[in-house]
Amino acid sequence: MGSGVSVIVCCYNSSLRLPETLAHIQNQKVSGINWEVIVVDNASSDDTSAAAKRILSAGNQAVDFTIVSEPESGLSTARKRGYLTSKYELLIFCDDDNWLADNYVQLASEIMEKNPAIGILGGFGEAVFESKEPAWFKKYQIDFAVGDQSSSPQNLSHVQEVYGAGFTIRKNYLDQLYGSGFKSILSDRKGNQLISGGDVELCYLAKYFGYEIWYSRDLKFKHLMTAPRLSWQYMKRLYAGSGTTNIYTFAYKFVIEHNRVPNQNLRLPFWLDTFIHRVKYIFSLRSKVKGKMEVEGDADVLRYIALKAEAREIWALKEKYSALYQTIYLYLNQIKK
Repeated sequence: MGSGVSVIVCCYNSSLRLPETLAHIQNQKVSGINWEVIVVDNASSDDTSAAAKRILSAGNQAVDFTIVSEPESGLSTARKRGYLTSKYELLIFCDDDNWLADNYVQLASEIMEKNPAIGILGGFGEAVFESKEPAWFKKYQIDFAVGDQSSSPQNLSHVQEVYGAGFTIRKNYLDQLYGSGFKSILSDRKGNQLISGGDVELCYLAKYFGYEIWYSRDLKFKHLMTAPRLSWQYMKRLYAGSGTTNIYTFAYKFVIEHNRVPNQNLRLPFWLDTFIHRVKYIFSLRSKVKGKMEVEGDADVLRYIALKAEAREIWALKEKYSALYQTIYLYLNQIKK
């Protein structure tokens, strides 16, 4: 592993989005730093790989690039493939719709070099709209990996987690993570499924390996919001995916905060007790959302949708739900040793 930066672009059917994304990467102003570009074609059915090769070969800046295929669908597996392909110590994960500012590689490298305790560094995403911005967008922009990630007045600040778009990860951390036998319990985005949480999982675990999570307001990128993502129907699908994800991130959070599995001395099996509590909450919200499911921007509607997805996932897991907590507990305590 050498000193430098690997910019990793994970792609699924990205041929139409890549020209702008790769143009911004090729326009980086980099001085005194080795760097490369890695495009991970994650089970695409279009000509993503051919488009990436064509664009990078014709670029106005000579930069080493590699195009690699990852046949197993899922953003988590695509990120791992990019990590395994990389040759430098810092990894910038740039989504296929992220347009990095021309100082992004240079600044991320300088921040990480000056602060060796940082394991993951997030940046500031600014939305670029393909069509009219919905009235509700700013209220929920963090769900789209857009907007400020810290309330601190400092441009560089310590945070608990950052969104995955544009984040920089120290390769040493991933070496330790995968070397410990880690297997993600979250596939993250898979094809057109709106499942997420892989970035949260990486942030939670970084702390167990002794790293800190930081955010730089000066690390800027544009995040393209395509027209289909700006509909209220998409937003509801996004929250349904988040509800499914919550079951796994809640498990991580509980074990990390309490260093134990949940109390098993219940009259009902743990999964069933939790499921019933979710169902009660769903019924308490039904009257609030009745007749409002198509009212754009309603927070109760989104919470209702997420809760239903949580309940469905608990029901699908059943007895495996308790085993999930046990698996996380055993893994985290193995790391401590």
